[in-house]
Amino acid sequence: MSPVTGPIATAVAFALAVGLGVASVSWESERAAYEARIAALAQSAALSTSGLRAELATCRATNQAQPVLDAAKIARAGTPVAARRLLEQQPEGIDACARMESADRAVLSNLKK
Repeated sequence: MSPVTGPIATAVAFALAVGLGVASVSWESERAAYEARIAALAQSAALSTSGLRAELATCRATNQAQPVLDAAKIARAGTPVAARRLLEQQPEGIDACARMESADRAVLSNLKK
C-alpha cells in the first residue's frame, strides 16, 4: 500500500462529510420554507372557504327572503302582460347563488384532494 493513499482517503472522506453537512443544512432550510408556505396556503384556503361559506349563507338568506316565482303563480297572473311583469320582477341573485354554490363545491373538492 502506498504511503499517500491514507492521507488522500482521509481528505476525500473529510470533503464528503463537509459536503454532506452543507447539503443537510440547505435541505433543512428549504424544508422549513416549504412548511411555512404550506401553512400559509392552508390558512389562506381556510379563510377563503369561510368567506365563501358566509357569502353563500348570505345569498341563500337573501334568496329565501325574496318571493319565488313558479309556473302556478305565473298561470294565476291571468294575462300575458301580468305574467311578463312577474318574470321581469324575478328576484335577482339566483344566478349568483348558483355560482357561489358551484364555487363552494369546487373549493371544498380541491381541499379534500
